Amino acid sequence: MSSQSRNLRIDNIKAVLIFLVVFGHLIELHITGDHFLRSVWIFIYSFHMPMFALVSGMLSKASLDDKQSNQLVKNIVIPLFVFEVLYEGIELLLKGSLSVYSGLFAPYWMLWYLMSLLCWRLMLPVFARLQFPVVIAVGLSLLASYSESTGYFLSIARTLSFFPFFLLGWKLGPALFDRTKKRVLLISLPVVAVAIIASFLLKSDFDYRWFYGSYSLNRLGMANMTGTLYQIAQYLASGVIGLACLHLLSRKNWGLATIGQRSIYVFLWHGLALIVLQETGVLNAIFTLDKALTSLTALAVSALIVWLAAHPWCEALTQKLLLKPMSWLLIKQLNGNHPTPSKEVKTETTVAPAEP
Repeated sequence: MSSQSRNLRIDNIKAVLIFLVVFGHLIELHITGDHFLRSVWIFIYSFHMPMFALVSGMLSKASLDDKQSNQLVKNIVIPLFVFEVLYEGIELLLKGSLSVYSGLFAPYWMLWYLMSLLCWRLMLPVFARLQFPVVIAVGLSLLASYSESTGYFLSIARTLSFFPFFLLGWKLGPALFDRTKKRVLLISLPVVAVAIIASFLLKSDFDYRWFYGSYSLNRLGMANMTGTLYQIAQYLASGVIGLACLHLLSRKNWGLATIGQRSIYVFLWHGLALIVLQETGVLNAIFTLDKALTSLTALAVSALIVWLAAHPWCEALTQKLLLKPMSWLLIKQLNGNHPTPSKEVKTETTVAPAEP
């Protein structure tokens, strides 16, 4: 299969994942009283962040020359800086103070993924030279989960927690979905079905904070070997469920490749869309509807946010008004010349966060 076709498959996958991010964030604060939405949310969060990290790894290179360094600045550092200022400015405007994340010295809400992605890319050249990088990354994550010094600070906990999936994606490569055999697909269907059923059968007291990757075992009340075994089981479950979902998604061209190619803009702007919906009361109004209508409306609103943020005009305005000026300013200082910013941010991955 050609590289173009392979990229289309990855872009379709990215489009579905970014939609799940938006939908998951939209319903997240309102799932306690709705068993159906809560179960759907649990299923989504059981795999979508690990798989975003995995896809990011698939599209990353284990090198860090001048070109790669400039790409990291343009595609990760600059969007992180610009939207960190933007979202904190919005918080200051709406609430009269900076967000709680600033006090924790952490990236604002969903922007943790950009911070973690930057760290993953910087660590990749080192881990790529190790004999068993994924195993070592899992070991580091398990050890760090006992520490109270990580958590939200600079997104360290999540960086370590999802790093094994990033490395696994790098090891597997984007051609993974080209060489999938039919029997793998036949296994994927029952795996996804069982995962969905299990999500609906979980008890209401299930502690979903495990999905966030930002809580220590002590805060989760399991700072012991049982907690470590639980983490290992979670790694295995997320990997199996996630890969099964991705294999199913890769079998068909869903016509969403253009959204996947611009998923960075959905990631960057969907937080603002949700803030507007929350502040105007629209979000709360959605969850006062009949349960079936609530679910349908939430899906429709999420789809609208994704479509608008992935629209070419949104890309053009974001580049022209925010990213290109900052790119010109920072890249000029870094390499001492006057490069012309690229027409668009060609990210190595798309992004998306996961927490209330």
